[in-house]
Amino acid sequence: TLVQFIDAPPLPVDTVQNQGLLRIGVAADGANWNGAAIYRSDDGGEDGGNTFNVLAGLDGAATFGAIITDLATGGSATWDEFSEVEVLLSSGSLASVSELAVFNGANAALIGEELVQFQNATLIGENTYRLSRLLRGRQGTEWAMGLHDPGDRFVLLSPALYTTAIANNLIGRELYYKTVSVGNSLGNTDEIAFTYTGKNLKPFSPVHMTGVRDGSANLTISWVRRSRVDAEWRDGVDIPLGEESERYEVEIYSGLTLKRTLTATSPTVAYSAAQQVTDFGSAQSSVSVKVYQLSAV
Repeated sequence: TLVQFIDAPPLPVDTVQNQGLLRIGVAADGANWNGAAIYRSDDGGEDGGNTFNVLAGLDGAATFGAIITDLATGGSATWDEFSEVEVLLSSGSLASVSELAVFNGANAALIGEELVQFQNATLIGENTYRLSRLLRGRQGTEWAMGLHDPGDRFVLLSPALYTTAIANNLIGRELYYKTVSVGNSLGNTDEIAFTYTGKNLKPFSPVHMTGVRDGSANLTISWVRRSRVDAEWRDGVDIPLGEESERYEVEIYSGLTLKRTLTATSPTVAYSAAQQVTDFGSAQSSVSVKVYQLSAV
């Protein structure tokens, strides 16, 4: 059985805010595959307590493979009409869909760490597709757009994936899994170690950062927050917060040296001239800033 563990940002269809979610895809590694059961050990796997508890049985195979051409960086604000990427599937198939279907969540896939949606899937060879008309950097993954290489994983985010809740106290812990094909035994199946990092719980980076000075060189830094869940645009209504409370950390840098960390509970913070003098010896004509939105988890 082929296995893919998907520790990814929340999908557009996800509605939970503070629950860790892990998706697991399984597919055939050969002929005559009739499904598999997924087991997890919380006591150290075979070298620990060797207790594996069943999570689910899966009849359907996931769709995954790897890209065989590079995927160049592109824009994430609208359709990428220029980029194309070729995918060699080890399991499943792909199909083109309408533009409306894409807007409603269809044809979402992880390519490396970037969440991409595609409208067109053209079969160009055996199990090989060319994907075009893309939506890039979905769900806060625009940071991964320029990091692709041939061989990056491709996983179609479809209902064939098994989704399991992960307790927050298990974030960052190595757990052991087995995917036992129908007709095989638990003891005859190799374990797989995987550490879940809670990517679906991490707030997206703020955007549209601005800085405004007053006549005394005090600097006001502002930004626009994003939301992990239920964040589609609505006419005249702000998106939900998506976190238990609104909190930020704002880091002030000199090169790679962190000079000060400011905190805020709204998307703006003051960096006074006096603080600049303390940090740099004088009021600064420019500063390097990082802004993080914080999660309760």
